[in-house]
Amino acid sequence: MAKPAAAAKPVTGSGRVPAAKPAAEVKPAAGTEAASVSTASAKAARALPVRLTQAQAAHRLKRSGLSWKSTGGCVDRTIGQCTSLDTVRRTTVASVIALKRASGCPIVITGGTEVGHAPGRYSHAKGYKLDIQPNSCVNDHIIRHYPFDGIRDDGAPLYRAPNALYARELDHWDILFFDTRTS
Repeated sequence: MAKPAAAAKPVTGSGRVPAAKPAAEVKPAAGTEAASVSTASAKAARALPVRLTQAQAAHRLKRSGLSWKSTGGCVDRTIGQCTSLDTVRRTTVASVIALKRASGCPIVITGGTEVGHAPGRYSHAKGYKLDIQPNSCVNDHIIRHYPFDGIRDDGAPLYRAPNALYARELDHWDILFFDTRTS
């Protein structure tokens, strides 16, 4: 007698990765009044915001040993002389912290989400870019660890990392951080 054919396993993408299983139910202990919540819903409730407030970003940067400065001594994103971190992307902050850890260099942020930067889909205003103050440690780390990737239209040399594009402008590094977790 022939065996019945096994049910095909669901696959996604290239056909090599099994599809995700439905979220498991988390049931409250007997006698509690809590409602059942799916694991996916519980994770979503704990999810971090995509954008950070000025206070949230400043706290994370300070805790990791980074600093920032502005020519105007302010953080208002509507004033070009300020250095604002308001609405910066969480992954941008995590990436600049990772740069500090990998390089061991002092990092001083000189430009964030304030007005006065070039517009665009992946711009300072959209929270993808930060400017940092150059110093010999940062300069050496970027130039030695990331390959030269051409010259930008404004003449800035470019260096490409797996998650960032560094442009060496006259008085700062203009860094575009790629959000590799969502793209």
